Amino acid sequence: MSDTRVPVLVTGGAGYIGSHAVLALVDAGWPVVVLDDLSTGFEWAVAPEATFVRGDIADQDLVARVIAGHKIGAIMHFAGSIIVPESVADPLKYYGNNTVKSRALIESAVTGGVRHFIFSSTAATYGIPETVPVREDMPTQPINPYGWSKLMTERMLADTAFAHDMNYCALR
Repeated sequence: MSDTRVPVLVTGGAGYIGSHAVLALVDAGWPVVVLDDLSTGFEWAVAPEATFVRGDIADQDLVARVIAGHKIGAIMHFAGSIIVPESVADPLKYYGNNTVKSRALIESAVTGGVRHFIFSSTAATYGIPETVPVREDMPTQPINPYGWSKLMTERMLADTAFAHDMNYCALR
């Protein structure tokens, strides 16, 4: 039986969570390409077995070249801003980085024929839950721009998956 592992593009793969996802993928034998602008990540954190590309997920020409050049079949999207108090103080930064740039990445995925998309969302989409532990089917009621910016991206992915040949999941 032939190996059917498609190359995976990991955005934000030089950050803490993204770099650990890269390590897990590499350990499991998946070919990995990391796209990171290094605004909060570190190139040294990227597994040497992965291909590193420095750039912005909103640069659709760059993302198109990466998708085509590496025959990307899946995207794991970890790039984003994550500091809740900063999101309250500078909401437009969060909507720009977490929502607008994610929209560009999603469009690049559709245009490039990427069928699988895994999004690193957040439990902040639930706001202040009525019960704990929080169940995945509980209502989403974010209380800050960080949570809203992630929930908006989830909505874009749901709508995109409905309209195009793409499946997705949102990790909360």
